[in-house]
Amino acid sequence: MSGIDAYLRPFWMYQLVYVPFVFALGAIVGSFLNVVIFRLPARQNIISPPSHCPVCDTRLRWYENLPVVGWIRLRGRCAHCGTPISIQYPLIEALCGTVFALIFFFAYMVLPTAPYIGEWLPDYLGRYPGVAETWPIPFLYCVLFSALLAMTIIDLRTYTIPIELTWAVTIPAFAVHAIMPIWPGGQLHVPLSTLPPGIGGIDLGQWTIPLVGPGGLGAGLGGLVGLAVSTVLIRSNQLRYSFLDFDFYVKDGDEIIDYPHPRRELEWELDFLGPILLGIMLGWTVGLQWVGAALPLWAASLGGSIIGYLVGAGLIWLFRLAGTLAFGKEAMGLGDAHMLACIGAVLGWVDPIVIFFLAPFLAISGMLLGTVLSRWLRGFSRYIPYGPWIALAAILAIFGDRWIEMVLEAILKVPVNLP
Repeated sequence: MSGIDAYLRPFWMYQLVYVPFVFALGAIVGSFLNVVIFRLPARQNIISPPSHCPVCDTRLRWYENLPVVGWIRLRGRCAHCGTPISIQYPLIEALCGTVFALIFFFAYMVLPTAPYIGEWLPDYLGRYPGVAETWPIPFLYCVLFSALLAMTIIDLRTYTIPIELTWAVTIPAFAVHAIMPIWPGGQLHVPLSTLPPGIGGIDLGQWTIPLVGPGGLGAGLGGLVGLAVSTVLIRSNQLRYSFLDFDFYVKDGDEIIDYPHPRRELEWELDFLGPILLGIMLGWTVGLQWVGAALPLWAASLGGSIIGYLVGAGLIWLFRLAGTLAFGKEAMGLGDAHMLACIGAVLGWVDPIVIFFLAPFLAISGMLLGTVLSRWLRGFSRYIPYGPWIALAAILAIFGDRWIEMVLEAILKVPVNLP
């Protein structure tokens, strides 16, 4: 075996037949993302009416609505009124299709021992390479990428991140991580008894997500119960949303940080966080009583996803509170907290920490680059919201964790092994 075959799985050529279908699926998802990106910020229904020209309101024929191909066939213009159709549509469709195909390629055609390119997905996929046994995990990565792409574009345009998109990632993440241990395949039914470093004979790095013990599971479930309580309280007007008078003080064209009373509004956010923190503490205490009992793998996996969600949200919220109190300006948006929370639900609790520290360096680099480009390119804005940098840091944490390990090892002078 030599050349490229040394890095590919046996019979990888038989998997090539699936690649066009995976690309087509990704392109279809990209087509739907275009609808979401346009309609969700405007609070329009994303299902009805069907795709139509926003100028002449003519409904697109089925062949005009085909991803990528439809735009090329129409030559980038409405067939009825001649209005130009943004090139964003085919670009997002092609990008989603390409990423879906790459995820399939890495998961089922590349050996996990291949340097760098074969190491970004969990070791679990290397041990159980069958598509039928493992497809929910690559599917979850596709869902995460699609949502991050939509959130990035919406945030760039509106400086907001719709919470609906974050829950569209979080709920599938909880479900997938809970069902994978009982997914068809008898070898996956493994009871847990000791935590960490070994859990029922499974090393932490070999599962789809960093696992937790009874205390962690209890803390995660307690935190979700607290979140539900806070949500009910705010929906029933027992609590109120923060920054309700934001539009009164900050007009179109003003900077977000021009809001004059951010410290005052944090009181309402602390009230919202109270039941969540109480639920985490009570859940942790109750979970620790489960000493000596076998914790099922599905429970440890689900707990890892929930803790990842809470850690992701908690990191941003903690920085938001501390920064706002220290500087008297709103430090970060709550949309950023929801974004990192859904990323944590997919990747577990370790990667959100890496992303949290990596994103500021990317943002500073982008700001410096934007400052230079704004002097040379008229109309180029150097102000970019923080959400896109979180999304970029997440992509780097998934695909470039080995490079991140190398940098950390060079700085810390100790071995680093990110899950």
